[in-house]
Amino acid sequence: MSISKVIKNILSDKNISQVELAEKVNVTKQNLSNKMNRDNFSTIELVEIADALDMKLILKNEIDGKEYLIDYPANEKGKPKRNNKTSKIL
Repeated sequence: MSISKVIKNILSDKNISQVELAEKVNVTKQNLSNKMNRDNFSTIELVEIADALDMKLILKNEIDGKEYLIDYPANEKGKPKRNNKTSKIL
C-alpha cells in the first residue's frame, strides 16, 4: 500500500481532513495535496505527519520483527523540523 493511501486511511479513521492535516504540519493545502498525489514524502515530513496524527513512524525488519522508531529528541519536539538535521533512529 502506498504511503499516501496509508495516510488517507488514517485521516479517514481519525475523521481528519487533508486541510486539517496541512494546518497541523504547517504546510499549505496545495503542498500536501501535491505530495499526496505524487506519493512523495521525505522522512522528516513523514515524522511530522505522524506526530500531527499522534502516531509514530516505525521501520520493522521483516526477518526478525525488530522495530526501529524514527523520532526526534524530546527537546526538539514541537520545534520546526524542516531543514533540521537532528532526526535520528532510536
